[in-house]
Amino acid sequence: MGINDGRDCRVAVCCYAGDSHQVIEALEFFLHHELPLTILSPEDSKAEITYPGVTNRFGGKRAYIGQDSLDRQAEHLRLLLEFPENHFLIHDADSVMLDPKLPDYLFAEPDVVWSNQVNDAIPQHQSTFKYGWPHVAFQPPYFLSRKTIEAMLAVKDHPDVRATPVMPFIDYYMVQLTMVAGLPWKRMLDCISCPVAIDLRKVNPPAADLVTYDQGMRIALDHVGNKGTSVIHSVKNSVAIRKLAAVRREYLAKYPDAKPTFHSAPKIGNGPLDVTGQDTGLKA
Repeated sequence: MGINDGRDCRVAVCCYAGDSHQVIEALEFFLHHELPLTILSPEDSKAEITYPGVTNRFGGKRAYIGQDSLDRQAEHLRLLLEFPENHFLIHDADSVMLDPKLPDYLFAEPDVVWSNQVNDAIPQHQSTFKYGWPHVAFQPPYFLSRKTIEAMLAVKDHPDVRATPVMPFIDYYMVQLTMVAGLPWKRMLDCISCPVAIDLRKVNPPAADLVTYDQGMRIALDHVGNKGTSVIHSVKNSVAIRKLAAVRREYLAKYPDAKPTFHSAPKIGNGPLDVTGQDTGLKA
């Protein structure tokens, strides 16, 4: 019996040729759920990973930001609907779920848009949020059902889900799709999103980046070791993932009956925090 038998779920990783090495190096953490795994990448920057149980699908154009990146995200969501499963855990190359067993709470409310999140207090971004929308970024991983993906794709051509000049990002696009489709949303429990670990193939990274990632790793180790965190973004090397996984195992050995817990999302930006429409954890 597999750890997630009967879960009717597929794992997907969105990446491109340039970060496919991160997926390969951390492949064990995408496979440890013992669920079908699909690698999604652009047509013009294919990531092809040959391994038992792994399928590769291609769609959209390579782009980090802008409408091409959003259109690719929509196409990748559409590609997932070609598979028979009704639930999808969707990673980027630099997100990870440290526990092999997917949390029960995701399947208890499968038609909620579940994601990692940060609170967005960047002053230049605030006018972009529509009235009543949460001032957050939905970051990976995502847990979506067939129903929520279909609802998102039904509104992908709505003017309120087009790339904006100030926030042409996928993590805001997922907010746009969710709000225009009228879907419920929640922050994953036991999750954190911050710069945790740098890509080890990066040549001569700026000193400021190294400081940022060192601080992020310290934060992640504290959250995993002391607060029960198990869902992490952004960690760009498998050395760091394995270190965090070892700390997670130590935590579970110490607290074998630990339950998933809501933690407030970290804040990015120096402006005041607008909590309009925020998920406070009371609903989770």
